[in-house]
Amino acid sequence: MALPWLLACASVRGDQVRTLEILTRIPHTGYSEGLDWHEGYLWHAMPKEIVRIDPKDGAVLDRFAPASEYSESLVWAKGTLFNVSYSDNGLYAGKQVGKTLAFQRVGSVPEVHAWGIEHDGKNLVVTGNYSPKLYFLDPATGAVRRTVETKVADLEDLAWDGRGLWSSSFTAYRGMIFRIDAQTGAVSGLFQLPAPDECPIVDGLAFDGTALWVTGKNCPAIYKVRLPTERMLSSK
Repeated sequence: MALPWLLACASVRGDQVRTLEILTRIPHTGYSEGLDWHEGYLWHAMPKEIVRIDPKDGAVLDRFAPASEYSESLVWAKGTLFNVSYSDNGLYAGKQVGKTLAFQRVGSVPEVHAWGIEHDGKNLVVTGNYSPKLYFLDPATGAVRRTVETKVADLEDLAWDGRGLWSSSFTAYRGMIFRIDAQTGAVSGLFQLPAPDECPIVDGLAFDGTALWVTGKNCPAIYKVRLPTERMLSSK
Protein backbone atom coordinates (compact mmCIF):
# COMPACT_ATOMS: atom_id res chain seq x y z
CA MET A 1 0.00 0.00 0.00
CA ALA A 2 1.39 3.41 -0.94
CA LEU A 3 2.17 5.86 1.80
CA PRO A 4 -0.15 8.89 1.98
CA TRP A 5 2.58 11.32 0.99
CA LEU A 6 3.37 9.21 -2.08
CA LEU A 7 -0.24 9.43 -3.19
CA ALA A 8 -0.29 13.13 -2.50
CA CYS A 9 2.74 13.65 -4.74
CA ALA A 10 1.14 11.59 -7.49
CA SER A 11 -2.09 13.55 -7.36
CA VAL A 12 -0.18 16.71 -8.22
CA ARG A 13 0.42 15.30 -11.71
CA GLY A 14 -2.69 13.14 -11.88
CA ASP A 15 -0.56 10.07 -12.60
CA GLN A 16 -1.13 6.59 -11.28
CA VAL A 17 1.69 5.32 -9.10
CA ARG A 18 2.61 1.89 -10.42
CA THR A 19 4.43 -0.83 -8.52
CA LEU A 20 7.75 -2.12 -9.84
CA GLU A 21 8.19 -5.84 -10.33
CA ILE A 22 11.19 -7.09 -8.35
CA LEU A 23 13.20 -9.73 -10.23
CA THR A 24 15.78 -10.24 -7.52
CA ARG A 25 17.31 -8.43 -4.56
CA ILE A 26 20.80 -8.49 -3.08
CA PRO A 27 22.07 -7.13 0.25
CA HIS A 28 22.84 -3.44 0.36
CA THR A 29 26.38 -2.39 1.29
CA GLY A 30 25.47 0.84 3.06
CA TYR A 31 24.49 4.45 2.47
CA SER A 32 24.03 5.17 -1.24
CA GLU A 33 25.06 8.11 -3.38
CA GLY A 34 24.88 6.48 -6.79
CA LEU A 35 24.95 3.26 -8.79
CA ASP A 36 26.23 2.10 -12.18
CA TRP A 37 26.47 -1.13 -14.20
CA HIS A 38 29.76 -1.93 -15.92
CA GLU A 39 30.99 -5.14 -17.54
CA GLY A 40 28.65 -7.37 -15.58
CA TYR A 41 29.11 -5.75 -12.18
CA LEU A 42 27.47 -3.07 -10.07
CA TRP A 43 29.57 -0.09 -9.04
CA HIS A 44 28.31 1.72 -5.98
CA ALA A 45 29.28 5.22 -4.83
CA MET A 46 29.25 5.96 -1.12
CA PRO A 47 30.61 9.03 0.68
CA LYS A 48 34.02 7.55 1.55
CA GLU A 49 34.47 4.72 -0.91
CA ILE A 50 33.54 3.20 -4.24
CA VAL A 51 32.79 -0.52 -4.32
CA ARG A 52 32.41 -3.13 -7.05
CA ILE A 53 29.60 -5.58 -6.31
CA ASP A 54 28.77 -9.05 -7.57
CA PRO A 55 25.13 -8.77 -8.77
CA LYS A 56 24.50 -12.46 -8.06
CA ASP A 57 24.81 -12.23 -4.27
CA GLY A 58 25.79 -8.67 -3.32
CA ALA A 59 29.35 -9.60 -2.36
CA VAL A 60 31.75 -6.66 -2.35
CA LEU A 61 34.60 -7.65 -4.66
CA ASP A 62 36.72 -4.49 -4.50
CA ARG A 63 36.89 -1.27 -2.52
CA PHE A 64 38.43 1.92 -3.90
CA ALA A 65 39.18 5.39 -2.60
CA PRO A 66 36.93 7.96 -4.33
CA ALA A 67 38.07 11.07 -6.16
CA SER A 68 37.25 13.52 -3.36
CA GLU A 69 36.51 13.87 0.33
CA TYR A 70 32.81 13.09 -0.18
CA SER A 71 31.93 10.93 -3.16
CA GLU A 72 28.64 11.37 -4.97
CA SER A 73 27.48 9.49 -8.07
CA LEU A 74 29.61 7.69 -10.66
CA VAL A 75 29.41 6.36 -14.22
CA TRP A 76 31.66 4.34 -16.52
CA ALA A 77 32.02 5.74 -20.04
CA LYS A 78 34.43 4.39 -22.66
CA GLY A 79 36.81 2.88 -20.14
CA THR A 80 36.81 5.85 -17.77
CA LEU A 81 35.07 6.05 -14.40
CA PHE A 82 33.64 9.53 -13.81
CA ASN A 83 32.97 10.53 -10.21
CA VAL A 84 31.35 13.72 -8.90
CA SER A 85 31.61 15.15 -5.42
CA TYR A 86 29.51 16.62 -2.64
CA SER A 87 32.56 18.32 -1.14
CA ASP A 88 33.38 20.37 -4.25
CA ASN A 89 32.19 20.99 -7.81
CA GLY A 90 34.79 18.77 -9.44
CA LEU A 91 34.29 16.42 -12.35
CA TYR A 92 36.80 13.61 -11.93
CA ALA A 93 37.94 10.95 -14.41
CA GLY A 94 39.47 7.74 -13.13
CA LYS A 95 41.35 4.81 -14.60
CA GLN A 96 41.57 1.44 -12.88
CA VAL A 97 45.12 0.29 -12.30
CA GLY A 98 45.05 -3.10 -10.64
CA LYS A 99 43.30 -2.70 -7.30
CA THR A 100 43.35 1.11 -7.35
CA LEU A 101 41.55 3.92 -9.14
CA ALA A 102 43.68 6.86 -10.25
CA PHE A 103 41.58 10.02 -10.59
CA GLN A 104 42.29 13.42 -12.06
CA ARG A 105 40.07 16.47 -12.18
CA VAL A 106 38.99 17.14 -15.76
CA GLY A 107 36.52 19.94 -15.22
CA SER A 108 33.78 21.37 -13.05
CA VAL A 109 30.06 20.67 -12.82
CA PRO A 110 27.75 23.68 -13.34
CA GLU A 111 26.41 23.85 -9.79
CA VAL A 112 28.11 23.70 -6.40
CA HIS A 113 28.12 19.93 -6.77
CA ALA A 114 26.28 17.20 -8.68
CA TRP A 115 23.94 14.67 -7.13
CA GLY A 116 23.88 12.31 -10.11
CA ILE A 117 25.87 11.51 -13.22
CA GLU A 118 25.18 9.32 -16.27
CA HIS A 119 26.39 8.86 -19.85
CA ASP A 120 23.90 8.85 -22.73
CA GLY A 121 26.33 7.57 -25.35
CA LYS A 122 27.59 11.04 -26.25
CA ASN A 123 27.37 13.28 -23.19
CA LEU A 124 27.87 13.11 -19.48
CA VAL A 125 24.57 14.11 -17.89
CA VAL A 126 24.62 15.54 -14.38
CA THR A 127 22.05 16.81 -11.93
CA GLY A 128 22.66 19.71 -9.53
CA ASN A 129 22.14 20.75 -5.94
CA TYR A 130 18.39 20.70 -5.13
CA SER A 131 18.03 21.40 -8.84
CA PRO A 132 15.40 20.62 -11.51
CA LYS A 133 18.00 20.82 -14.28
CA LEU A 134 19.85 18.26 -16.35
CA TYR A 135 23.22 19.40 -17.66
CA PHE A 136 24.71 17.69 -20.73
CA LEU A 137 28.50 17.95 -20.60
CA ASP A 138 31.45 17.30 -22.87
CA PRO A 139 33.18 14.29 -21.23
CA ALA A 140 36.62 15.62 -22.11
CA THR A 141 36.31 19.11 -20.63
CA GLY A 142 33.12 19.30 -18.59
CA ALA A 143 31.88 22.13 -20.83
CA VAL A 144 28.08 22.45 -20.86
CA ARG A 145 26.67 21.51 -24.25
CA ARG A 146 23.03 22.07 -23.33
CA THR A 147 20.68 22.30 -20.36
CA VAL A 148 17.21 20.80 -19.94
CA GLU A 149 14.87 21.89 -17.17
CA THR A 150 12.32 19.54 -15.63
CA LYS A 151 9.42 20.17 -13.26
CA VAL A 152 11.06 18.10 -10.51
CA ALA A 153 12.60 20.25 -7.80
CA ASP A 154 15.55 18.04 -6.84
CA LEU A 155 16.74 15.29 -9.16
CA GLU A 156 18.95 12.57 -7.70
CA ASP A 157 20.91 9.80 -9.43
CA LEU A 158 20.44 8.97 -13.13
CA ALA A 159 20.27 5.89 -15.37
CA TRP A 160 20.07 5.94 -19.18
CA ASP A 161 18.00 3.14 -20.78
CA GLY A 162 18.71 4.07 -24.39
CA ARG A 163 15.55 6.18 -24.72
CA GLY A 164 15.40 8.34 -21.62
CA LEU A 165 16.89 9.08 -18.24
CA TRP A 166 15.56 7.43 -15.10
CA SER A 167 15.82 9.45 -11.91
CA SER A 168 14.33 9.99 -8.47
CA SER A 169 13.68 13.00 -6.28
CA PHE A 170 14.86 13.80 -2.77
CA THR A 171 11.57 15.50 -1.84
CA ALA A 172 9.05 16.04 -4.67
CA TYR A 173 8.45 12.38 -5.59
CA ARG A 174 10.10 10.77 -2.62
CA GLY A 175 10.39 7.00 -2.81
CA MET A 176 9.54 6.91 -6.52
CA ILE A 177 11.42 6.65 -9.79
CA PHE A 178 10.40 8.11 -13.14
CA ARG A 179 11.75 8.55 -16.65
CA ILE A 180 12.70 11.93 -18.12
CA ASP A 181 12.64 12.85 -21.79
CA ALA A 182 16.21 13.99 -22.46
CA GLN A 183 15.05 16.52 -25.06
CA THR A 184 12.08 18.17 -23.33
CA GLY A 185 12.49 17.35 -19.64
CA ALA A 186 8.99 15.86 -19.49
CA VAL A 187 8.46 13.21 -16.81
CA SER A 188 6.71 9.96 -17.76
CA GLY A 189 5.33 7.52 -15.21
CA LEU A 190 5.73 7.23 -11.46
CA PHE A 191 6.90 3.91 -10.06
CA GLN A 192 7.60 2.64 -6.55
CA LEU A 193 8.87 -0.55 -4.95
CA PRO A 194 6.29 -2.98 -3.53
CA ALA A 195 7.22 -1.80 0.00
CA PRO A 196 8.13 1.88 -0.59
CA ASP A 197 8.59 2.62 3.11
CA GLU A 198 11.44 0.09 3.07
CA CYS A 199 13.45 2.36 0.76
CA PRO A 200 11.98 5.87 1.21
CA ILE A 201 14.87 7.80 -0.39
CA VAL A 202 15.90 6.34 -3.74
CA ASP A 203 19.43 7.44 -4.61
CA GLY A 204 20.99 4.80 -6.81
CA LEU A 205 19.85 3.75 -10.29
CA ALA A 206 21.56 1.63 -12.92
CA PHE A 207 20.49 -0.02 -16.19
CA ASP A 208 22.12 -3.32 -17.15
CA GLY A 209 20.77 -3.46 -20.71
CA THR A 210 17.51 -5.18 -19.82
CA ALA A 211 16.55 -4.30 -16.24
CA LEU A 212 16.90 -1.49 -13.73
CA TRP A 213 18.75 -1.74 -10.42
CA VAL A 214 17.39 0.47 -7.64
CA THR A 215 18.63 1.32 -4.16
CA GLY A 216 18.82 4.29 -1.81
CA LYS A 217 19.86 5.74 1.49
CA ASN A 218 19.80 3.07 4.21
CA CYS A 219 17.78 0.65 2.08
CA PRO A 220 18.20 -3.01 3.08
CA ALA A 221 18.76 -4.17 -0.50
CA ILE A 222 19.66 -3.34 -4.06
CA TYR A 223 16.64 -4.34 -6.13
CA LYS A 224 16.71 -5.60 -9.71
CA VAL A 225 13.38 -4.59 -11.22
CA ARG A 226 11.72 -5.16 -14.56
CA LEU A 227 12.02 -2.17 -16.88
CA PRO A 228 8.55 -0.61 -17.30
CA THR A 229 7.13 -0.88 -20.81
CA GLU A 230 6.63 2.11 -23.07
CA ARG A 231 2.89 1.61 -22.68
CA MET A 232 3.16 1.85 -18.88
CA LEU A 233 5.23 5.00 -19.22
CA SER A 234 2.73 6.73 -21.46
CA SER A 235 -0.48 5.74 -19.67
CA LYS A 236 -2.06 7.72 -16.84
